[in-house]
Amino acid sequence: MENIRNVLRDYPVIPACRTREQFANALDSEAKVIFVLEANIVDYKEKIQAVQDRGKYAFIHFDLISGMAQDDAALEYLKETADPTGIITTRKNLIAKARKLGMNTIQRMFLIDTTSIASAINMARQTRPDAMEIMPGIAPKVIRAIKNRVDIPIITGGLITESAEIDMAIRAGAVGVSLSKQRLWNYRYQKDE
Repeated sequence: MENIRNVLRDYPVIPACRTREQFANALDSEAKVIFVLEANIVDYKEKIQAVQDRGKYAFIHFDLISGMAQDDAALEYLKETADPTGIITTRKNLIAKARKLGMNTIQRMFLIDTTSIASAINMARQTRPDAMEIMPGIAPKVIRAIKNRVDIPIITGGLITESAEIDMAIRAGAVGVSLSKQRLWNYRYQKDE
């Protein structure tokens, strides 16, 4: 995959899919990147293949694949059997392993206070994921604070329900916004000229 900043430049909205209906609608959306948040050992290959067949980039939340251990061997198996564009994970050891396997990585981080912000910055500096997804996504101030301290693309998500919140996140420095609100999946961010 080319640089995630480039992929998301013209279309920064990322469908985050949990249900079959969401997944089907995400495939039909204008999005270039799809986050597969729910999968199991039976259907993960099918979902990744469906995304790739549409010419889109599939990132699967590795920690949430039901029936598959979240360890190095399972990650190798995922790469060998389905070869997604990359993984989303909260685990720093999996970021390192995925990078060794040639996979793109998004490190998901939950920010609840200033300590968790400092921890997220330190972890990102150590693991050097291709992007970091910070949650919740409704805090432009936090996006700016992290963007000013690490040179890693920021994706934000969680609790975003309005197009104005997408705009605020991108203006604050996020390169992408992941969300499950299907009515926003075809929203086009208007860059300031």
